[in-house]
Amino acid sequence: MNYTTKEIAQITHSQLIGDENLRIQHISFDSRNIYSAENTAFIAINTAQNSGEKYIQSAIEKGIKIIISKHIYEGFKGITWILAENTVEFLQKLAKYNLKVANLPKTIGITGSNGKTIVKEWLYQCLWEDFSVVKSPKSFNSQIGLPISLLETSSENEIGIFEVGISKPKEMQILEDIFSPSIGILTHIGTAHSVNFTSEEELINEKLQLFSKSETIIFNGDNDLVFNKIHHIYSSKKLISFGLKDRNDVFIISNIHNRNEDIIVSYFGEKIAFPAQQRDEATLSNVLAILSTLKQLGISNEKIIEKINALKAVEMRLESVNGVRNNLIINDSFNLDLDSLVIALQFIKQYKKQQKTLILTDIIDVNLDAEKLYTLVSNWVNEQNFSQIFLVGKEIIKYQQQFQSSTFIFNNTQELIDSQQLNQLENNLILLKGARKFEIEKIKNLLELQKHDTVLEVNLNAILHNINVHRSLLKPNTKICAMVKAYSYGLGGYEIAEFLQHHHIDYLGVA
Repeated sequence: MNYTTKEIAQITHSQLIGDENLRIQHISFDSRNIYSAENTAFIAINTAQNSGEKYIQSAIEKGIKIIISKHIYEGFKGITWILAENTVEFLQKLAKYNLKVANLPKTIGITGSNGKTIVKEWLYQCLWEDFSVVKSPKSFNSQIGLPISLLETSSENEIGIFEVGISKPKEMQILEDIFSPSIGILTHIGTAHSVNFTSEEELINEKLQLFSKSETIIFNGDNDLVFNKIHHIYSSKKLISFGLKDRNDVFIISNIHNRNEDIIVSYFGEKIAFPAQQRDEATLSNVLAILSTLKQLGISNEKIIEKINALKAVEMRLESVNGVRNNLIINDSFNLDLDSLVIALQFIKQYKKQQKTLILTDIIDVNLDAEKLYTLVSNWVNEQNFSQIFLVGKEIIKYQQQFQSSTFIFNNTQELIDSQQLNQLENNLILLKGARKFEIEKIKNLLELQKHDTVLEVNLNAILHNINVHRSLLKPNTKICAMVKAYSYGLGGYEIAEFLQHHHIDYLGVA
């Protein structure tokens, strides 16, 4: 996306007050996650539980000059306002226009109950070297998340891979109007969000609406209802079913529990074999979805096997660990592309450490000119005010001068460890951001506090679910006080309080 404020106002039929010639390349809807103010607009999303307009001042304090909201607020100098009656519809309208202008040759839409993000990330891993690929960041797939994802598309992209998620009836109709994929993928249908539907059939019917204009539908055919419905509703389309049942077009014919054997897949009768470390049914079903899609894109069996063997685990969250010398380590050493870098820069804004250190490696999984790539990356990094930066890799160190913080360069991870400079870090937030080949998890192992055998894992998503259930039973203006007391009943006082504050709990009850 790259439009002037005047163009965006015209596209969305909104009122513009201020500078007509400011450029917008990114739109942020969470003031906490603004990692760069340059060419960025803040959009105030109003919901039944919260008003995004409460955070306009916070966005402006972070340097934002363009605000998209329902109302204009006086007293802010030099701000350009785009006024929209409904900011969610504004986003959807703009995303639909941007996708049409980008005119991607191939779009892939992924829906289902489970596995959407894993299939999307694995497809990206398989395709980025051969195509210019744009994808949804994280699990952005909702009424807000999908439009935000679609705004990242441009005419330079050849393939777009987007998740599409729903939680209530009639939501898919809105999303399908914005985004109609040429290839549709339906992953496993399970119980996620099923509480909002009267039956499994209603849930399936809702999800299948996404494929009304698709040329090809690749779907998990192990569910009888799904299998029969798709063949009935979309019999005129190209259908490819995958799964563990042998009625599917793509299924496993070998014994998945015998680790001495390769996994052997039948693809419309053609045999394709590859080794597999993880052999649980969910992982293998996701691999079958990948294989079916790559075949549909015309990729050879030899290359498909090579790409499947190289698939990396998809980590669904960044890892925070306590380090020696009162350091806090944010470990994101699992993958490194532009999307994941942005997510990591947003993530560290939740923490209040004064001193911040970045360890950043060469960026491998991006099909972009090196100078353009590292200029973009250095601009983002420079806005985060890191105290010091350690650059690792033979490519990124060529651009050392573009990083404004105190910067040190190393050809590889071992060279950095051997330098002993890491032993001087104390009271720092240390962000580890690296491509898998650099093995910077070695740095995490070096810097983290001694591990203990007993681990209590706290599911923050479950806590957030409980909060939202309570909020759904309350009037929008009713406030919530969470009792964290001395140590959050053994769950970690600081961590739980920080998480609750991040999700707008009004009061914390302490000892």
